[in-house]
Amino acid sequence: MSFMMLNIAARALAAQQLALDVTGNNMANATTPGYHAETANLTETPPEPIVALENSELGTGVVVSSVSRAANPFLSRSVRTQLGNQGYWSSINQALSQIQSLFQEPSPSGLQEGFNQFFASWQTLSNNTENQASQEQVLQQGKNIASQFSTMATSITGEMQNLTHAAQNQIAQINTLSQQIAQLNTQIASVTSSGGTANDLLDQRGQLLDNLSALTNVSYTVSANQEVNVYLGSNALVVNGNHYSLALTQATQAPSKYPMNAPLPYAVTWLASPTATGVPVLGLNSGQLSGTLRVLNTTLPSYLGQLNTLAYSFAKAVNSQSPTTFFTPLTTAAEQASAATMLSVVPTLSPGSLEDAANPGNGSSALNVSQLGSSIDPQYTTLVGQVGVDGQNAVDQSHTAQTTLTSLQNTLQSSTGVDLNQQSAALIQEQQSYTAAATMVSVEQSTMQSLLQAVG
Repeated sequence: MSFMMLNIAARALAAQQLALDVTGNNMANATTPGYHAETANLTETPPEPIVALENSELGTGVVVSSVSRAANPFLSRSVRTQLGNQGYWSSINQALSQIQSLFQEPSPSGLQEGFNQFFASWQTLSNNTENQASQEQVLQQGKNIASQFSTMATSITGEMQNLTHAAQNQIAQINTLSQQIAQLNTQIASVTSSGGTANDLLDQRGQLLDNLSALTNVSYTVSANQEVNVYLGSNALVVNGNHYSLALTQATQAPSKYPMNAPLPYAVTWLASPTATGVPVLGLNSGQLSGTLRVLNTTLPSYLGQLNTLAYSFAKAVNSQSPTTFFTPLTTAAEQASAATMLSVVPTLSPGSLEDAANPGNGSSALNVSQLGSSIDPQYTTLVGQVGVDGQNAVDQSHTAQTTLTSLQNTLQSSTGVDLNQQSAALIQEQQSYTAAATMVSVEQSTMQSLLQAVG
């Protein structure tokens, strides 16, 4: 009596049951982020010789030799590179969108309207320099425009503080992700070194690498035992089961032509150990962190510097035409830090103090001040234009980067993700194979029972 058919059927039942489990797991994770489709690989078991036939062998059935994970390393790297590009521009776009409202012109509360009201008050004063109400209006408009300059400067520096916190949070995320990847490396190496397959762990680590790539431009290599080593420039973030940290450090001295009333710029440093001196990180050129630092260290200081220059030029021009010093520009860092406004307005004016000293009652000086708008307006228009161009460029680049990213992600999903139609067809085929194996068991049992009855 031969039990070979029963053994073949038993192996087939076990193999098809496992294949059904793999397919079911695929379908359950069809929308799980980072999940890669798995395949139960069926392999023939070693044949056995046929006693009755010399030099002949008979197959003994099927087993699942492995459960493989769909992967496309090239597309995965492409997606991660584009995640960094998209993260870079989205970070810039988000930061600049917070500044756009400050330079939204024309606006009833904008600086341009402030200039208009200020110069109009001097025009009115030129008609009657002795009119106290007109003098008070000039003073009030001066205070208003000084306050507008201050509000804009405070808003810019406030956004720089927000970006500093954002950069700190991004570095904290990078450090956490590096630590988690190192931990998964250890687990994956343990599984693969014992001959196992760490598909779920590889999915988890792949998702972490995606998140890390969106934050900064990392490169990585994969070892034979599936451990991944991650680098930022020439600095290692993960080596096997070890991870290294980044830190955000502020400069102790301002660069040349850096605005006096701006926070000092920041840089990223790499730490060989928690107590080591930080090493400057070079090659930071994509990802959310790079975008944040670009706006923090370059774009907003440029806007603030141009605003400072405009305030100084405006005050100097007014003072050069006014019969008395009207504005006191705050030209030192200490003055700007301690003052409530970027410009200090003379608090009171005595009757006649705005008259032309050589010609009492003559309003020519006030008239000259009122005509300064033609030289001041273009400077502000240039600044507003620069902010607008930068903002629109960030919007366009962010949109383009997102479109490219979506296309690459869709291509990767087609290559490594779950196709429900394909899995449904596989499920039916595996179910039929399982049913056939069960029928084999039933047939073998019936045959054996008949045989026993015949010889009994």
